[in-house]
Amino acid sequence: MTDIANQPSARGTDWNMSEDNRNIKEKASAAKDAVADLAGEAKRYAGHRVSEARQSTTEWASAAKEQATRYGGMVSDYVQRNPYKTLAIAAGAGILIGMMLKRR
Repeated sequence: MTDIANQPSARGTDWNMSEDNRNIKEKASAAKDAVADLAGEAKRYAGHRVSEARQSTTEWASAAKEQATRYGGMVSDYVQRNPYKTLAIAAGAGILIGMMLKRR
């Protein structure tokens, strides 16, 4: 025969399961809140980094445009002062490029 005194009562087991379920729900809720906070922080960080990248790109593009304008003016002046030398350089570059492409 089994000893009834050593078996847990149905009522005690239900109460323990109810308490365990409540603890699990509380922990799940806390984990959900932590994940939401972490996601919000990641979103703020990513937004900040994108903003910095956008600003850096705008500054770089502006500097590149200024350099291109400056060098374009220098090239234009050089071509106007040395038209024959410019034609000779262009012809030489064309011949070299043609020879390299022909070897392929």
